[in-house]
Amino acid sequence: MDQKTVVGHGNFRFKVDKSWGNLDPLKQPVQHCHEMVLDSRDRLVCSTVSNDFNVLAYNKDGKLLDSWQLNLTEPHGFTKAGEGRDQTFWITDSADGRVINLDLDGRIIRELKVPADQIPEGQQFKPTETAVAQNGDIYVADGYGTNLIFHFGPRGTLKNVFGGKEHFDCCHGIVVDDRRGKEELLITSRAAQEFQRWSMKGKHLSTRELPGLQICRPVLHGEHTLFAVIVTKSWWAYDGMVAVLDQDFNVISLPGGSAPKQQDDFTDVVYDNQTFLNPHDVCPDEDGNLYVPQWYSGRTYPVRLKRV
Repeated sequence: MDQKTVVGHGNFRFKVDKSWGNLDPLKQPVQHCHEMVLDSRDRLVCSTVSNDFNVLAYNKDGKLLDSWQLNLTEPHGFTKAGEGRDQTFWITDSADGRVINLDLDGRIIRELKVPADQIPEGQQFKPTETAVAQNGDIYVADGYGTNLIFHFGPRGTLKNVFGGKEHFDCCHGIVVDDRRGKEELLITSRAAQEFQRWSMKGKHLSTRELPGLQICRPVLHGEHTLFAVIVTKSWWAYDGMVAVLDQDFNVISLPGGSAPKQQDDFTDVVYDNQTFLNPHDVCPDEDGNLYVPQWYSGRTYPVRLKRV
């Protein structure tokens, strides 16, 4: 194996396959990709900005299975809820302020609406992510707008609003985490280079700072937490990496970057200048392989990191 193609550290090392998701750019041209999930049909389904479609569905070999046009301007957050035949997707449009529920065939089931009086004067609703609790409650992170978290009941009734600019600087990603024995929320504050733990009722529990790493959404994989680090030094440097955290939220591997030397400051981490171009999300499969969609990345398709 060519060691130059292997990235990561410790038990989390990967062989890079940049051609995995490559499609014909004349038939499936993309501007960029945002987020990806592995669904109950074993498809890797990705939100994508393109004139022709908003979602791509791959198999694990990188073959295109389907694409959906939902007439969204900026399809961004893409999450799944439920299991098996009852599984659905939630997609956010951060440009048009929409939160849409899809079935497994890409058909629109319903759309959430935030009451206009809940948006502070002079601000806009630009949602970046959703998360769904076991009881069906839906949490919407307004990362590009108000920095508020909107908590809806299963039927779409607004139950609570919390967070805001005093707590978050781009609450870009949100996920329900039940690994401590009960459900809680992990929410990123990307520009602040941190993520926070919150109760399901909107109480702040703790903050984990990651100076030097602008992280997108939290992704749970067993006891580990994964992040795409979209930016290290500059938004226009075309860099970034993936971060793997252990159960205590210590950074143990940085595929695409140099090894972490300490846990309270990552500003000395060096991008390898070859693996990624602004990674925006990371999607693990059951074998520990990672699939990485990228934002503003020269019209590239998702990259696969194959576990070694």
